[in-house]
Amino acid sequence: MENLNATGNLTKNDGNHSNGMEPEELLHQTQAGKAIIVFLALQGVLIICANSLVFQLFASTRYLRTKTNYCLVSLAVSDFMAGSVSLPLVLVCSATLSRPVCTSMDLFHRFQSISTILHLLVATCERYFKIKRPFKYNILVTKQRVVILLAGVWIFSLSASFVQLTWITGNLDDETLTEFDSGYTAFCLVALAFIPFFVIACIDGHIFYFIHKEKKMRRALTQGTVLQKQERQKRKQNDCKALIIYAVMAVTFVLGWFPYFIISLLSDLSFDMHVPFTVEIILLFLKLSTALINPLLYTFFKTDFRKALQAMLERDNSSDGSNELITTTV
Repeated sequence: MENLNATGNLTKNDGNHSNGMEPEELLHQTQAGKAIIVFLALQGVLIICANSLVFQLFASTRYLRTKTNYCLVSLAVSDFMAGSVSLPLVLVCSATLSRPVCTSMDLFHRFQSISTILHLLVATCERYFKIKRPFKYNILVTKQRVVILLAGVWIFSLSASFVQLTWITGNLDDETLTEFDSGYTAFCLVALAFIPFFVIACIDGHIFYFIHKEKKMRRALTQGTVLQKQERQKRKQNDCKALIIYAVMAVTFVLGWFPYFIISLLSDLSFDMHVPFTVEIILLFLKLSTALINPLLYTFFKTDFRKALQAMLERDNSSDGSNELITTTV
């Protein structure tokens, strides 16, 4: 927690000041810094708009209210907070270097990372049961259980993130504080980032293998009508497409958040390292981009969301056409 640059703020530091609290220049005091602020603010607006679109589609389209989409909408709430809370905290921290603001920024970053990977894990497991245990799926996986599980994800993510306040706000010496921070960051990297990603990768690989194997078995069989075969094939294609979306989201998480955990850990371990300012910008952009890429992926590539989006656009177009006709007639 001592090195604020390592955890996300974008202040150009003087190399002589190891605690990061006495900068050469604040971000808003340079032309390049002002351009970066505008760019990040635009990214924040896009994040809010993209996730708001998910909320609107889910609220206005009844067939989107499936167990799978409950997971995605819950993730969209977490991503929405990245644009509405985390990113503004980054900008305020970089402009003021207020320790309470910078600490809040780091805690929200940690929350966002834990929440994202756990939501992806829940969504992937839900899809696994749907494909591998289709006859027991509706019995084992109910909407009530999914909602309870998602509530648990939120409670755990918030608790695992803000537990750091118990020793940050305590009267601990610097050495003890560094030990706590190092152990906590290492735990988050291994238990709350690497292991969930490894589990997701294993599940995705197993399901892809299962779908491929089942496809070969179907080719060897001639039972069932053409319509039934087409229906099964369409369902499997949708399942496969959903898994690809989850896999891409998981890879995006790795690219955006693993460098954050690693740099934070090295900083807590007092490694003598200097991250160039340009690299900091790129890493922050990648970290925040997960909150923008996620809703775009399942809005434009997931079949049911894309269908709902097309229906909404068609309704808007037909409404505009009707209004224009009325105006012309009058």
